[in-house]
Parts: sequence; structure tokens; C-alpha cells
Amino acid sequence: MILSWQKTEELLEKYQIPLVESLVIENAEQGIEFANRVGYPVVLKLLSSDDLHKTDKGLVKLNLQNEQQLNSACKELGSLQKQGTEFLAQKQVRGVELFMGMKWDKNFGPVVSFGLGGIFVEVLNNVVLGVCPINKKEALEMIESIKGYKILQGYRGQPKIDVEKLADILVSVSKLAIENENIREIDFNPVFADGNNIMVADAKII
Repeated sequence: MILSWQKTEELLEKYQIPLVESLVIENAEQGIEFANRVGYPVVLKLLSSDDLHKTDKGLVKLNLQNEQQLNSACKELGSLQKQGTEFLAQKQVRGVELFMGMKWDKNFGPVVSFGLGGIFVEVLNNVVLGVCPINKKEALEMIESIKGYKILQGYRGQPKIDVEKLADILVSVSKLAIENENIREIDFNPVFADGNNIMVADAKII
């Protein structure tokens, strides 16, 4: 069973895992109110527990720049679901795309994973694993061992990513997994990192 967004949000808040500013809405008017508060551009997602890969199925609208685009996105996504339509409005953020996760292994129990996200997942094909519980030293070692670590160090003028903060978040993911044995899988992808601003943009917990 995929945890509802509300329950997911509660868990992330409890374990101090930073999340992009988000709001569950039912109509475009609520979305516009949210966007006026956090600022454009925003992202709109159709909330449906049946869909693990929303982007692949066209259930996510990115880079909405104004009320007209937000209205159109609500209509288009709303037409895909007959009743009880809910959307997730989020502030759109940018930065280096990362992913973090956890899967329950029958031999080792919860195992956390970390790597670069977006296009780098396919290019580098490099995921680092750690058996829970991990401490901060082990989290830093995981981060520093990925092939694309240079990207996090401010490659070609990009902002240097706060790896200390990144390690703290990985430790929190480990703690979440250890303290909630009914959780079998965690998928934070993408996580956007821009300097010391690190935010989970999409979260799925099974």
C-alpha cells in the first residue's frame, strides 16, 4: 500500500526531512491562492495512490507560470479522474537532482540508497547502498563515494552542495526506516540540492 500524501508529509516533518512547500488542493482557485503565496512557477500533480510513476503517465504539470496555465493544468488533470479529484500543488525548485531511498532486504533488513538523479541516473548508473542504521560518518562516506561527487563540489561554477546537510537527511531516512518496521520502501526522487537548500520534491512510501 502506498502511504497517502498527508501521512507521508507527517512522517517527513517528524523526521525533519525537508520537503518542498506543498499543499493538497481540490480546484484551481485553491491552487492560484497557493501560487500567489509561494510565488510562480509551481508544479501540479494529480494525487492518485494507484500511480507510482506520475511523470511517465502525464499526471504531473511542471513550470506553471501564471493563473491561466494553472487553470488549464487543473482542467486537463481533472479530466483523467472521474471523482474525488485531488491535486498536489508545489513550489517549483531547481538544483542538482538527487535521489534517496530505502528498500527492505530479506537478509539485511532496511537498506538506504543514494545517488545522483535526473539524467545522471542513466549516464552514471551509480547507486550507493548502506545497511541501516547508518550514522553521519557512514552517510558522508556514501555521498563521497558516488561517481558524480565532483558535481556536488561545485563543478563548473555550480553552487557547492552542503554535503553535511545531505548526510543529516540520509541519517534521518535511515532512522525513519528503523523506527517504522512496517515500511518496506521509500523513494525520494527527485531531491533538489542548491547550495545548502536541499528539498525533497517527490516522496513515495510503501
